[in-house]
Amino acid sequence: MPSAPPDDTPSVQIANQIINIANTRMQDGLDVNVVAIGLRHAAANFSAFAENHQGSDDPAPIVEEFVRLLEYYLSRHATPEQPAPAAGLNQLIKQVKDEF
Repeated sequence: MPSAPPDDTPSVQIANQIINIANTRMQDGLDVNVVAIGLRHAAANFSAFAENHQGSDDPAPIVEEFVRLLEYYLSRHATPEQPAPAAGLNQLIKQVKDEF
């Protein structure tokens, strides 16, 4: 799993505030993908604004950071692999056979 970003920085606090807004929009009935697209649009727009104010127009560092953060959060939100329903039945059959 990629390393976790520190959770006490102003940037993470801002991110959490934005996620709270996203969660509220989903509770209002907006589709999760619509919310995600809106967040990516806002992130790209504001990142371009910030880079322009710093005199940079190279998106590579931002893209690399985004990929790193995306990989971290994908691994964090991944659901543990569930055994197939038949796996439990097969295990029970094996256990019964072993007992006899």
